[in-house]
Amino acid sequence: MNDELKAKFEPKETKVLKVDRQLNAARFTPCGRFLLAAGHDGSIRRFDMTAAEMPELKPLTGHNGWVQRIAVPASTATNALPEVVYSADSWGQLRCGSFVDDAAQPRWAIASAHNGWIVDIALNAVGTLVATCGIDRTIRVWSATDGMLKHEFTNADWDVLCVAFAPDGNSLLAGDLSGMIRQWDLTSSKVTREFNAADLHKLDRLQEVGGVRHLRFSPDGKQLICAGTKPKNGGNVQGMPTVMVFNWETGQLVKSFELGKEGDVYVTDLAFHPAGFLMLTISGNPGAGKLVFRRIEDEAPFFETTKMPNCHSVALHPDHLRLAVVATNGGSNGNGRNLDKEGKYPGNYSPIHVWTLPG
Repeated sequence: MNDELKAKFEPKETKVLKVDRQLNAARFTPCGRFLLAAGHDGSIRRFDMTAAEMPELKPLTGHNGWVQRIAVPASTATNALPEVVYSADSWGQLRCGSFVDDAAQPRWAIASAHNGWIVDIALNAVGTLVATCGIDRTIRVWSATDGMLKHEFTNADWDVLCVAFAPDGNSLLAGDLSGMIRQWDLTSSKVTREFNAADLHKLDRLQEVGGVRHLRFSPDGKQLICAGTKPKNGGNVQGMPTVMVFNWETGQLVKSFELGKEGDVYVTDLAFHPAGFLMLTISGNPGAGKLVFRRIEDEAPFFETTKMPNCHSVALHPDHLRLAVVATNGGSNGNGRNLDKEGKYPGNYSPIHVWTLPG
C-alpha cells in the first residue's frame, strides 16, 4: 500500500523562493493567488502564485516584533471577511488586514492582545472567531470581524502553546507545556474535558520541556491530533518527534507514533491532505529537517525527505497540487556565527521550498 501511495502522492521540488530574512510560518490564501510568509523582520512576505516565477510582491507591514503566526479563513468559511490575514507577533500585537492591498490600513489591530509573545492563532470553521494564546498563560477569543474580545480563559499553572476550535465551533481546545489538552466550552466558559498527552512533557534539570505544540482535527472531525516531541532531556533538547491521536467522541487515546530519531526532536507543523494523510515538518539539531507524509493507520511514512534543513512550516495550496515548506539555512538560530567580510552579522534566512504533487 505504501508503494501505491508514494506513486500517487510523492512530491517533487520545483522551486526555491529565496528570502533574505528568517521566516516562521507560511500559508496560502483561500483563492490560491498568494503565498504569505511570516517573518522575523515584522513583515508578512507575499508571493504571486499565478506567475511561473512566483515573484515576491511588496510585503505587508505594521508589526514591530517577530510575526510568529498567521491564519487565513478557509475557502469554505462562509461568514469570513474577504481577503484578510490574521497575524500575531512576539510583542503581543494581533492584526487583521488585507492580503491583497499592501497600502491598506488594517481592518483592526490590538497592540497588546497579550502581555508578550503570542504563541498561536486559530480561526473557527466559519471565519467569525479568532483564538490566540500567549506566554502570559491566557487564551483569548476575539471577533474576527472587529477584534472585540469575546472570551478569556486562564491556564494559571502552565504556558499555553497551541489552540484549535472544535469542529462544531462550540468549544476551544488548548494544549499546554505539561502535555494537557483542555476543552473550553464557549457558552459556559468552563473546562468540559481534558486529554492527557503527558508523554510530550518532561521535567529535566529543573527545566520543563516539550509540551503540546500543535492541535489539528482529522478532515472528518472524528480524531483530535496533537504533536510535539517526546523529550529525552532539557538543555539542548533532544527527543523523538511524536504524534498522539485521540478519538474525539470518547476522548480516548487510540494511537501514538514516533517519527525519526531523537535528534529530529520536534514536529514543527502539520496539515492534512484531503486524501486523509498527514503532511508534517520536523526539525531538531541544527541543519536537520524533514518533510514526512504518513497515514495515521499505517506503521510507517510512505514519503520522507531530509533535503531541507530546519523545517518550520508546511502549507498546502487550495489546488492540492502544491506544497510550501519554510526552512532555515544552516544553523538553528545563528548564535555564535562569525561576522561576514563587511563586519556585519549575517543572521539566518529562510528559503521557501515549493513542491508539486502529481496531478
